Amino acid sequence: MTRIEPIEIPTQPPAEAPAARRAPLWHRALAATLKTVLPLAILAAGALVAWRMIETAPVAERVERPRLARLVEAVPAIPTARGPLIEVWGDVAAPRTLTLRPEIGGRVTALSPALVTGGEVAAGERLVSIDDRTARHALAEAEAQIIGIDARIAVERGQAARAALDLARRPGGERLTEEQRALVLREPQMQELMAERAAAEAARERAALDLARTGIAAPFDALVVSAGLAPGTYLTPGAEIATLVPVDRFEIHLAVPVAALRWIDPSEGATVRLTQPGVWPEGAFREGRILRVAPGLNPAARMAEVIAEVEDPLARAPGNAGKPRLLIGSFLRASIEGHEIPGAIALDRAALRDGDTVWVMTPENRLAIRPVEVAYRGSAEVLIADGLAPGERVVTSPLASVADGMALRLPDETPAGARP
Repeated sequence: MTRIEPIEIPTQPPAEAPAARRAPLWHRALAATLKTVLPLAILAAGALVAWRMIETAPVAERVERPRLARLVEAVPAIPTARGPLIEVWGDVAAPRTLTLRPEIGGRVTALSPALVTGGEVAAGERLVSIDDRTARHALAEAEAQIIGIDARIAVERGQAARAALDLARRPGGERLTEEQRALVLREPQMQELMAERAAAEAARERAALDLARTGIAAPFDALVVSAGLAPGTYLTPGAEIATLVPVDRFEIHLAVPVAALRWIDPSEGATVRLTQPGVWPEGAFREGRILRVAPGLNPAARMAEVIAEVEDPLARAPGNAGKPRLLIGSFLRASIEGHEIPGAIALDRAALRDGDTVWVMTPENRLAIRPVEVAYRGSAEVLIADGLAPGERVVTSPLASVADGMALRLPDETPAGARP
């Protein structure tokens, strides 16, 4: 095994190095001067350059930017020569309804092909035929009875003539009383026969009337609303056969606000234009006239009921060919033209601003907020009675913020200060 001997480290410090050689004094003074002056010179030169750049830089002049006029649309104020258009709704109804009921009983022998729901029948057209044999027999019996009574009357007249001759030949016949003379001349017997003949004639008329009642005809041109009769049915007097409505005219019951009644005068025959949006073709309409105003209000809507009529509602006449047909129960839109307001100006409802004001574009293309007097306020338009002069331009465009006197321009005008 190898043995490692320890190494002894000397504890005596090494000999000191010789002192470093110092720089000359002038060299140290120059170095201190450069360290102080050179940064200051650099800073001064930078400040001089910056000042020179600021002094010689171009100066931007502040120019006031011109405000562009607001782009708007305007319509001229033109007096209208009509009254307000009152837009309301109403339903179609028949002016009257007829229920057919037989006056005599019997079995149905024939029916008109038009006697079905939705069928159209003409005035005088035979709709139902009832078995008439009983009525014919009663009529023949009454006529036979009259013939027999006439024969008896002839015999009685002959006997009365013979009694008159006998009375004239008999002495003292002039002394008979009036009652005795009547008995001799058989006047009571003749009166009895005449009474029997009158009763027989009444029976014949009744039989003839029953015979006529075996055929039921339409009293007017009508539309069959309901019918459910079949041949062979036995009818009893008063049983319902069918329901008819006339087709010469239908009524329209319109719900009108009470405040709008002052614009409607039924005596003047105001016209009404009827449409059915979504059902009738675009542009299709029917015209009617106002008949009357109902005396009470609708209890549900608290609105007045104005009744109008439309002639030839089924468009059967040649002049109404191609026009839409009216159906009972249909809900129609009606436009009623009211009284004319002299000098009134019609505007779109959107042109009327808050507080019953309008925006007027002055000749200088400035905005003027003008209060106006509204004569009629409808859902689509308003009529201005005062506050606007004919020819003035009314602004119709919506503006987020407005101020009296602000500059305006129309789409076909070039804004002031704008570059081409």
